[in-house]
Amino acid sequence: MRTGTHHFLKTAFLISLLTTPFVTTGQGPGKLQRDNKPAILSIAYFIESANNSVNSLSGLLKKDNYRNKITTLNNPVNNELGFSLKNEILAALKPILDKVKRTDPKKFKDVIENFLTNPEENGISSVKKYLPVLGIFSTVLSLVGNLVIVERNITREDLNQFITKVQQYFSQYEKLNTINEQFGHHLQELVERSEEIKEELKEFLIDCICTMDKAITKQSLANVQVEALIQRHYDPQKLQTWLDTARCRTNELMYPFDAPTSAKLLTAGVKKLQKEFEALYSDNYKQLKELLASLKNTIPDLNEGQLAKTNSEIDKLYNDSRQADVINLNINHVEERMNTLCRIINSNR
Repeated sequence: MRTGTHHFLKTAFLISLLTTPFVTTGQGPGKLQRDNKPAILSIAYFIESANNSVNSLSGLLKKDNYRNKITTLNNPVNNELGFSLKNEILAALKPILDKVKRTDPKKFKDVIENFLTNPEENGISSVKKYLPVLGIFSTVLSLVGNLVIVERNITREDLNQFITKVQQYFSQYEKLNTINEQFGHHLQELVERSEEIKEELKEFLIDCICTMDKAITKQSLANVQVEALIQRHYDPQKLQTWLDTARCRTNELMYPFDAPTSAKLLTAGVKKLQKEFEALYSDNYKQLKELLASLKNTIPDLNEGQLAKTNSEIDKLYNDSRQADVINLNINHVEERMNTLCRIINSNR
């Protein structure tokens, strides 16, 4: 009777393990030596936190109000720098058009105005549409230069005066374009770095899942996104429920042996990315503020009220970005969970 009862209970226990919905153990009875539960949970909480931080940083890099604002400053139509490049060109053009005889001044003005009004705003790529300034500058000079050839009343001196007047405005846009092109280039580099870290996190997560559940192959998880992998196999709350009922005390590791090293490397990568993100924004903000301050000494009849408004808006957007960084990235939380993971695993060895 005792033998029959023992066989029945053993069979029932094995069936319960095989039908557990979250994961299958793939573990033999073994010697009950190592408690895997605290280590697995610490890894799961670390992965969850690191993934949230990487996603937040990637989101800030790809869509950010501060970046969009400084990009649109390059638009030759608006007056957010305290002047409108389009208006200044048209004003400088008026004395020349007043002298034309063979050319329709209204049509010529419309051509210039339409040329300067066409650029569209599409994030970082719009920098190339608004500027290269040299492209706009050379096109305008070419159009106006033709008037010197066609119109006898327009002299070379008239053209030189036009060039001198508009060049002081173009030079400001050229400086701004240089700042924004550098910013956009470095932003793209950080976006690519964030994607690399996300891929490294995924590799670690897959290793954790397959070590815990020998029935799952790495190939079967290769095309699954990190968020889906966590939800299906390594969600801390689901793991907690499963670990409470599974035999996690065994002589065999149910997590990667090098988990502490992987967690440290991932944390270092996220922290470095955050520091580079902060440095990039800080440098760009400093360069931009210096340029805006210099306009008061270089641009005549500057609309200082509009410039002050632009300055204030940039300050607010920059501070909002920094605040979003502190709230969303939560690097300290990632580091705390990494330290917890290392402490638990090392004490379990």
